[in-house]
Amino acid sequence: MKSFIVLFFIVFSFNTFAQDSYIRVITQDEWPPGKYIPVKVEIVNANIDGFARFYQDLPRGFTVKKGNTSGADFYWDRNQVNFVWVKLPDRDTIRISYFAMADRSLSGSFNLRGMLDYVVEGDSRERQEISSRLIRLNRNAPVEEIVEDISIVDVKEEPVSDNPAVTSKPEVEFRVQVAVSSERLSRSELESRTGCSFKHDITILKTGSVYKYQSGHFDDYHGASAYLESLKKIELKDAFIVAYRGDEQISVSLARTLTE
Repeated sequence: MKSFIVLFFIVFSFNTFAQDSYIRVITQDEWPPGKYIPVKVEIVNANIDGFARFYQDLPRGFTVKKGNTSGADFYWDRNQVNFVWVKLPDRDTIRISYFAMADRSLSGSFNLRGMLDYVVEGDSRERQEISSRLIRLNRNAPVEEIVEDISIVDVKEEPVSDNPAVTSKPEVEFRVQVAVSSERLSRSELESRTGCSFKHDITILKTGSVYKYQSGHFDDYHGASAYLESLKKIELKDAFIVAYRGDEQISVSLARTLTE
């Protein structure tokens, strides 16, 4: 007798910062290892008109690709998916997505959690957590949605460094991203706004209308990690490590594999 797997979509939400506001995450409740699974997020906006960050943690051994960002700065680092807006879009519903794939060697289950971190009234920072849900890794589970039919957007970054005359780069390098901004800042303006005096060069990358500010060029993860810790000691809490192979941004875990 043939057995059939009935696959349902998870839709989970949480009443958030105001009436009729919520975060809705839609994905399958069973993920086949070795295949990309869409994860869609809907954020119903309730008068958030400034900085916002949505993030979710995945177990080690996952690979993530970017989907729809709705103008957010997207990054995948330390097994965490992040969407960061300098200013959340002025729309009733913001829709974002990404694609996650578990390594073929993985099995079992994990809890998928999420958090929206945002600023209200100019300076008050608040956060909203969505309830966790159990995701099962099932080698026999089908992919409910054909990933090839969904647009996977590649980031095309435009270097706009104040000192672009770099004649050679290591094949893989690590940097520390220290800030994002909707406007291009000089080094002195960046240091004034962050309250930090950076001891390494600053690289500025433009993604859409957002500028990313990265400090340092490290051949190994440990050098970047030590620099990151020194910045966090002076209260630069939102800094994190990024990695590049030539001009292509890659995951930090892949970069560590290539350099260690």
